[in-house]
Amino acid sequence: MDMSSKVLIAIPTYWTWKGGKCSPGDAIYDHPTPLDQKGTLARTLKSLKNIEGPGFKVMIITAATNPQLEESIEARVGEIIKPFKKEYPITQFAFSDLKLAQKRLEELGIRKKMIGLNGYGNIRNIQLIVAQIMGIQIVVGLDDDEIVTDKDYLRKVLNFIGKKHSGKFIGGIAGFYFDDKGNNKSEVKNERVESKNPFHHKKSLMNAAIEKIERETGRLVETSIGFGGNMVIHSQVFQKIPFDPYIPRGEDIDYIIDAYLSGYHFFFDKELFIVHLPPPSGSHLKEDVIRFIYEREKLRKLNVNGAFRSFLEPYPGAFLHDDQEEQVYEVLIERGLSQELVEVAKRYSEENLPRFFEFQKEWPEFMEEIKDDEVLKERFMNKWKVK
Repeated sequence: MDMSSKVLIAIPTYWTWKGGKCSPGDAIYDHPTPLDQKGTLARTLKSLKNIEGPGFKVMIITAATNPQLEESIEARVGEIIKPFKKEYPITQFAFSDLKLAQKRLEELGIRKKMIGLNGYGNIRNIQLIVAQIMGIQIVVGLDDDEIVTDKDYLRKVLNFIGKKHSGKFIGGIAGFYFDDKGNNKSEVKNERVESKNPFHHKKSLMNAAIEKIERETGRLVETSIGFGGNMVIHSQVFQKIPFDPYIPRGEDIDYIIDAYLSGYHFFFDKELFIVHLPPPSGSHLKEDVIRFIYEREKLRKLNVNGAFRSFLEPYPGAFLHDDQEEQVYEVLIERGLSQELVEVAKRYSEENLPRFFEFQKEWPEFMEEIKDDEVLKERFMNKWKVK
C-alpha cells in the first residue's frame, strides 16, 4: 500500500484569554497563546512547506483553557490556517466538530465521553480518532511551537514505521527536539545534580536519557521516551492503544509505556528531528507531582517487573521509585508548597486509574465502530476541501 497518501500531521494548539489572564477553573497547559497575540502556529504551518516527497494532510486540534473562549478561538485559528489551504490540505478540529462528533456517537450508541478537547490525553486522542475515521495509517504528532527544517522529514518517517527491526514490529517512532542553536538537550541552570532527589534535576535526567540513546549503536534504538511533538504512530498501535485522558502531563511518554505493556514497540530514530522554539514557561511542579504519582500507581497496579522498570531509567524511571513520596515531600517543603498535594495526587490516582483502565479496554471496540463512518468521514473530507 502507498503510504504517501496515508499520513496525517496533527498539531494541537492551545489558546487562552486576552492578555494571558487566568480565570477560576481554567485548564492548565504549558504555554497557551493569548487570543490577542500572534502566537506561533503560523510559523509552524509555514515550515511545513519545506517538506518534500510524500503527500500529507494537516489537522490542527484546537483547545481552549476555558469553555467561554471556544467560539472565538475556533474563529481565530480558522483565520490563521486559511492562507495555508492553497499549500497543502489543512483544516482544524475544534469545538463545533466535537459537538457534531459527540452527536454522531450518540446516534451510533457509543459513549460520547470517548472523545473530548479537555486535557493533553484527550487532545492527542483526537488525532488518532480522525485518522481512524479517514482510514489514515500513519499519524505524525507535532506541536505549534516547532518548525520542520528537514525537507526529508516525512521520507524519514516512512523509512521504518510499520516495518520490523530486530524482529520487532515498529509501531511507533520518536525523534529529537533541537533548539535554535542546534542542541538536542535542555539547557540546565541551577539544578542540584548531586542530589538523589530527581525533582532537583529533572532536565539533567532528561538529558541523560537522550545521551543513553545516543550511546546505542545504529540509527534505531528501542525507547521508553518520546516527545509528543515529534512522535509517529502506526494504525496497528493507535487502533488498540489510546492516550491516557487522566494524566495531567507527560502523556507522550505515558503512551509509549502503555503501548509497550501491551506488546507494541517504539523506536527512537536518531535522524528524525524538529526544531523546538517554545515561549517562556513557568514551573509545572504540581502537575509533575500528580503525574509521577499517577504513573507509579499505574505501574504498581499492572505489577510491572524489575526489568521493565530498568528500561525506564534514567527518565522517567528516577521519579517512579519506592521512595517517591519522600522525594515529593522534600521538594514541596523546600518550595513552601502544601504537603497536602501528595494526598491529593494519591486520591486522584485512585479515582482515575480505574476510569483509564475502563477507557483503555473500550478503546479498540470504539475505534472499530467509528472506522470509515460515512457521516463523520464526509464531515472531514468537506473540511479539507479548499474553499
